Amino acid sequence: MRPPKEMKDKKEQILDSAEELFAEFGYEGTTVRDLAAKANVNVAMISYYFGSKEKLMETLIEDRSGYMRSKLVSLNQSDMNPFERIEVLIDYYVERLFTMHRFHRILYREISLQQRSQFNEVISKLMMRNFNEMRKLMEDGIKKKAFRKIDIELTIATLIGTISQVVLSSFMTCQMLKLDPETNSIFDKKHKERVKNHLKEMMKSHLLIHQQA
Repeated sequence: MRPPKEMKDKKEQILDSAEELFAEFGYEGTTVRDLAAKANVNVAMISYYFGSKEKLMETLIEDRSGYMRSKLVSLNQSDMNPFERIEVLIDYYVERLFTMHRFHRILYREISLQQRSQFNEVISKLMMRNFNEMRKLMEDGIKKKAFRKIDIELTIATLIGTISQVVLSSFMTCQMLKLDPETNSIFDKKHKERVKNHLKEMMKSHLLIHQQA
């Protein structure tokens, strides 16, 4: 039996508010009362849906991470050639991280602080699932002799690290790209396509056998 639409909407409203507040003020800097006020609900409703602020955070992490995992699983099952899969992978990650940059900031803040083991465990588990799906993509390309033998782990780190640098350090990125932070948004379509094109060219040079000297 599906939950009533009103119940689902309220739950999503709380999750959206939590994402915004946790990204801006951090987990510790956000109280349950702050969450209730932002979501325009009473404190008891947060307790009803999630039980506690900790469980709300865990639900937010799992809810927002599920989309990418399903996309990666489908990509591994597709009949595209190995490099087409990499190009689609790049499109997925750039679109997702640019759109969900607030959530991405929450994840990396928690990982870097390493203060709450329960969150680090949940985040690491979810990120490793995605990492393993990405590894399968690259291993398949090597197996089919479309890709040269590369350091898969550091290749993935390079790919995700480049996108993360852009979305997590937008002010610095604007300076590097000679953009005015006050008038230029690094999250607009033009710069998003620039990141996609750069990563595709970089991966083409790094992965494809015919690119070797």
